[in-house]
Amino acid sequence: MNELLLSPATPFVGLSVVGALLAALGLVWAERERHALAGFRALPSRLGMSGRYIVGQVAAVPLAGLLVLIVLATGMEGMQRTLLLACAAGMYLCLGVVIPRRPIVRQQQEDRRIRSLLPGFVNYVRVSLEGYDAPITLLERYVARPNSRLAVMQDVVRSALDLHASRRLRPFEALALVARARACVELRDVAEQLAQSERDGTTPVAALEAFGRTLETILRDEFQRMLKRRMMYLMATVAISLVVGILGNLLFVMTRGGQLLGG
Repeated sequence: MNELLLSPATPFVGLSVVGALLAALGLVWAERERHALAGFRALPSRLGMSGRYIVGQVAAVPLAGLLVLIVLATGMEGMQRTLLLACAAGMYLCLGVVIPRRPIVRQQQEDRRIRSLLPGFVNYVRVSLEGYDAPITLLERYVARPNSRLAVMQDVVRSALDLHASRRLRPFEALALVARARACVELRDVAEQLAQSERDGTTPVAALEAFGRTLETILRDEFQRMLKRRMMYLMATVAISLVVGILGNLLFVMTRGGQLLGG
C-alpha cells in the first residue's frame, strides 16, 4: 500500500481525478446558467449530454481503477477484496452511467406524468375558452392553488407565465415555447395548436376536443400495455418461484433431508 501511494504516477492520477471533478462541476454550473437564461428547465443539448458522458467516464475510470489497483497491489483476499471490487463497480456505474443520464431519466419520468395529466388540462382549457376566459386568466387560475397531483403540469404552466411576464410573449405562445423544450410530443402538439389559434384569433375548442379523444386513446393503450407487462412479470416470477421450490425440495430429499426421513 505504501509503495502504491509513493508511486511516481500517484500525483498525476490524483490531478486527473480532481480535474475531472472540476469539469463536472463546471458542466453543472453551465447547465444551471443556461436554464436561468432560458427561463425554464430543459434537457441538455446533444453536445451537453456528450460532455456529461465524457466527464463521467473520465471521473469514473480513474477512481474505479484506483480501487482495483489497490486490490491488486495489496493482494487482498476474501471479503475485503469482494467489497472493494463491488465498490469499484458501483462507483463506475454511478459516476459513469447513472449521474450523466440523470437529466434524461428525470425528463422521461416527468413526461410520463405530463402525458397522464394532459387530458385533464386540455378539458380545463376547452371549458375555460368556452366560458370566454382569457388565456392568461385560465393559466393563472390553473396554478393558483398548488396541487401535488398536478405539480408537474403546474410547473410547465408556471414557467410559461414567467416567460409571459419577462419577455412579453402571448400566454399560449409562451406555453408553446416551454413545451418545445420537453420530450412530450402530445404536450407540444396541444401547445402549438393553442398558440396558432391565439395568433389567428380563432377558437381551438374543436381541435382540443379531438386532442382529448386522441390522448384518452393513447393513455388507454399505454395502460393496457402496462397491465400486460405486469402480468408477464408476475407469471415469470411465479414460474421461477415454482422451479426454485421444486429444485429445493428435490435437493433436500436427495441429500440430508432424505437421510433424516430415512432415519
